Formats: sequence, structure tokens, C-alpha cells
Amino acid sequence: MKKITKRDKQTIRFLKWINKYPVWWKLICTPNDEHINIQMMNTLITHLAQEHLYEIIFVLLMVHRNETYVKDISNAMLLDMIIEN
Repeated sequence: MKKITKRDKQTIRFLKWINKYPVWWKLICTPNDEHINIQMMNTLITHLAQEHLYEIIFVLLMVHRNETYVKDISNAMLLDMIIEN
């Protein structure tokens, strides 16, 4: 019997999150979606951070990297991390 690893548990938790928030997952994964804007981006990032889904924040920023506000959000997040540390 295979032992469930920490990474397995993280993956299961992530899949449960997708099941609970399918609309948000669609927004995260769909570039140029008409429903995503800076306010929605901030909401998603805040929620993902609260859920400790930091890798998905990176995915969100990369998928929407061509949006003008993403560079500002990335710079603000970097500045926050520097200040915190």
C-alpha cells in the first residue's frame, strides 16, 4: 500500500478547491476572459493566498500576463514580500 505523501495531500486539497470554485478556476485559466479585471484579480489573489495556494497565484499571473494591470500587481506583491522579510 502506497503511503500518501504531503504532495499528494496538497494535490487532493487543490482538486477539492477546484471542485468548490469551478468559476474561479475557469477565470484563472482563461486568458482575456471578459469577467476578469483588476478587482477580480485582487480578489482571486487574496483568496488563493488565504488558502495557501501560492503556485496558483503564479499560474494566474502568467496566464493573464498580457493584461496591463498584471505588471503592477506583480510589482506590488514583490514589494510586499520584501517589506515582510
